[in-house]
Amino acid sequence: MMACLSGYRKGQYFSFDAIVASVIFVLTIVMLLSYWHSVRTYLDYQAGDLNNEATRLSNLLFVPPVYGQPASPPCDMDRIGLAKSFDDKRIDERLLMDCPALQDEATLKTGLGAAYNVSIVITDTYDTSKQPYILGLSPDDFPSSLREVTKMTRIATLATATPFSQNHMATVDVYVYR
Repeated sequence: MMACLSGYRKGQYFSFDAIVASVIFVLTIVMLLSYWHSVRTYLDYQAGDLNNEATRLSNLLFVPPVYGQPASPPCDMDRIGLAKSFDDKRIDERLLMDCPALQDEATLKTGLGAAYNVSIVITDTYDTSKQPYILGLSPDDFPSSLREVTKMTRIATLATATPFSQNHMATVDVYVYR
């Protein structure tokens, strides 16, 4: 019988080591593909319409307002801007205090040329006794049926409306929602 098997060798096709290595390799590939997909989805979400709009609107706030007529009252703005001038990017607190029209949602949306609904909250971080200035709808009053809300926070200098025009740090929260 041994003579019959002498030219034929019987061997092991799959070792236990090869099976374990293949399983680990397949799991590693699946994990890497899952990670790649989640990163790609997150980056697509970050570069979405609302994020781009929030960035654009937060940049527009730091330019001076554009008035329709040269001698128009301070609240009759064609384009909303809160800065004192192009060289002085401090937010003018007098505009926030004297212009109740800025608190209207429709005026804010058209004045900024926004494609979506906008709400802006400016909080004086130095004087915490002040109520925040809310332009548009308060974030606490957002309808529960909103599909998407994007918030962008910027740090700004607030030129106070006191006679000596002190400078305070403030946060500017821009909410863009639909």
